[in-house]
Amino acid sequence: MPPRQARQREVPVVRTDGFHLPVFRRRAALYVDGFNLYHAIDELKRPYLKWLDLKALARVIAPRSEVVRKVTWCTAFRPASRSKLVRHQLYLAALEAQGVICRTGHFVVHADGCNACGHMWQVATEKQGDVNLALSVLDDAHENRFDVCYLMTTDGDHAATARWLKQRFPQKKLVSVAPPGRGHNRHVLTWADAQVSLTPEHLEQALLPEMLNSREGVIQRPASYLPPGVPRVKRHLTLVSSQS
Repeated sequence: MPPRQARQREVPVVRTDGFHLPVFRRRAALYVDGFNLYHAIDELKRPYLKWLDLKALARVIAPRSEVVRKVTWCTAFRPASRSKLVRHQLYLAALEAQGVICRTGHFVVHADGCNACGHMWQVATEKQGDVNLALSVLDDAHENRFDVCYLMTTDGDHAATARWLKQRFPQKKLVSVAPPGRGHNRHVLTWADAQVSLTPEHLEQALLPEMLNSREGVIQRPASYLPPGVPRVKRHLTLVSSQS
């Protein structure tokens, strides 16, 4: 299949209205570039949106003619900040409790510097994230686990993922999903059959509950992810005295 030119065609927006009989619904799968989504939400300055139910989000953006069968989230742990690492691990556990497939990579820290002034600094580089995302899409396509692939990323490296999918499985629909406040990557969009641009309102409809049950026990939403308008629970110290 020759490369398609995005400028020569208009990529339609996914419509969620309309009615279709359940028996004819197509199987949809969502694949999420975790850090791409995280940084987009972080720029919104609304931390509570980070406590996001990706399965619910997939159901929000998918039309009624589709049933969401699988959600895969790819990320990597960066142990630079203890508090951030704990929240990251807690979120992963919450997603797994909701049935999301979580693929994790790691960070490599290496030295970099300026040849002119001699100043040195440390640079952290994510590893395995893009590969995990690409392999997840391609393996599920090969095993025929979806009819519609929602690819959430603005990383141009995944144009290769999009190209391979459409060249190898042209009958499968590819939807480019842009995180809130981000534009679609034009190279990914070249191969997309449709597009969805997320908004904060989409995320508002798909937040995780305050508490979730998992195999390891109850998962509590971090205090920093408390939605606006929800009163904080104040914990008071109780003084206990004993008289002899």
